[in-house]
Amino acid sequence: MKRTTSIARRHKTALGAALACVAVLGTVATATGAQAATASEHTASVARTSSTPYVMNHIGEEHADKGKAERSPEALVLTEHTSASNLDWKEWGTKKAVATGEITGMWCLETCQDKPLKGTLTLSDPKTVNGKKVFSSFTLKLAGGNGSYDVEDLKGKQHLATT
Repeated sequence: MKRTTSIARRHKTALGAALACVAVLGTVATATGAQAATASEHTASVARTSSTPYVMNHIGEEHADKGKAERSPEALVLTEHTSASNLDWKEWGTKKAVATGEITGMWCLETCQDKPLKGTLTLSDPKTVNGKKVFSSFTLKLAGGNGSYDVEDLKGKQHLATT
């Protein structure tokens, strides 16, 4: 009798522990799902597939030479003279990607180093490089127009590094 009570008690304890684990996992899964939903709302509106292009980002010393294939990066080196940060991606599709953010460049250091310019960045012209589809061009429009900044990076469609 004593042994049966001990086994029954162990089973109840094990069952209680298992139910507690299920409750914890459910809470974690719910929180993770909510975070994923928020992240997907923040980034592109198009589902990512193998045909959705990347952009080669040369930000940081470790990626300066070879670049890093990314989708919806927060910051992006556009050319050796211009970069974008605090990017808020409105679209990331198979043909183009569009974001708003802060723009800085060698051409505006006196005015935009401490107070970056606002602008809209559009990536386009995807092509396959080394087996990976990447955007190969960009256009940049400053909020309020390009105005006094007469620089090549702001004149129409520009080449974007693909390696």
